[in-house]
Amino acid sequence: MAKFALPGWLRTTGFAVFALALLYFAFDGVDLQAVWSSAREAQWGWIALSVVLGYIAVLSRGKRWTYVLSHLGHHTTMWRAVHATGVGYLVNMAIPRAGEVARATALNRADKIPVNVLIGTILIERTIDLVMMAGLLGVAFLTASDELTSLIDLTQGETDSQAGPGIPWGSILGGIGLVLGLLSWIFRGRIVQSAFYAKVQNFLSGMMEGIRAVGQLENKWAFWGHTFFIWGCYYVMVYVCFYALPFTSNFSLAQGLFVMMAASLGVLIPVPGGVGAYHYLVAMALVVLGLPYAQGLAFATIVHAAQAFMLMSSGVIGLIGLSARKGRTS
Repeated sequence: MAKFALPGWLRTTGFAVFALALLYFAFDGVDLQAVWSSAREAQWGWIALSVVLGYIAVLSRGKRWTYVLSHLGHHTTMWRAVHATGVGYLVNMAIPRAGEVARATALNRADKIPVNVLIGTILIERTIDLVMMAGLLGVAFLTASDELTSLIDLTQGETDSQAGPGIPWGSILGGIGLVLGLLSWIFRGRIVQSAFYAKVQNFLSGMMEGIRAVGQLENKWAFWGHTFFIWGCYYVMVYVCFYALPFTSNFSLAQGLFVMMAASLGVLIPVPGGVGAYHYLVAMALVVLGLPYAQGLAFATIVHAAQAFMLMSSGVIGLIGLSARKGRTS
């Protein structure tokens, strides 16, 4: 039986339309003049520092990648790994989840490392990143459980506020879960025999293999050191932006972690660059901390634009760096 697959251009268009819909949802009914007035108060030196910290995290991620590749018997320089990582980020800005393949392809062309090996190492990284995100979510629950509960209530529109539109997440997720559960029960025989089920099994087993592989690295302590450093940069690059605006300058470290987690959840939604979802969730997180929705949206817009600039710049630098590599013999 022939497999059905959506054309690449249709998937890309669908993601873009979804992103624009979320962006419209985030700004719907908002006084744009109030958002602009708040944004004009920004001190751009702090935003520039955030951009620099973001690229430092890219450098660290590239160096960490070399440890995994070296363990598997493949060698590259830190800069080529960094450039390939930047290319992956650039592609992810346009096509969600396609950056991993672009990243592997870019380094394959530079160093002739097999693509399947590179994809495997990227899966290891993604596994560790999921573990780190889960850990930080746990810390956020411990340090800001009331804020997280309020964020859930606000985004469902369950509280009386001027925070903007709400989404009935509970009903949506419950309905999706019920439908998927019924379909899984009805078609359980076909599902177990399907290619999709096999892919899920392979993905889960690959995650476990990835975790075990990290424990076998010769430089495992350096790997973990870079991992904590990367996520530390992610945190600080958000936190320093609080100082860029007068109405966020007094937030605490715990509140910074809460906003970072909201931002991370926004980026997880499969739309180009987290557009719309990032703006909405970060703005709502700041509403929980006592800001008007327009000010929260101004902060989210500035920070997202700075991070997008950093990711696109790292991609352009990566393309230039790897293009220069083509003209060399070593």
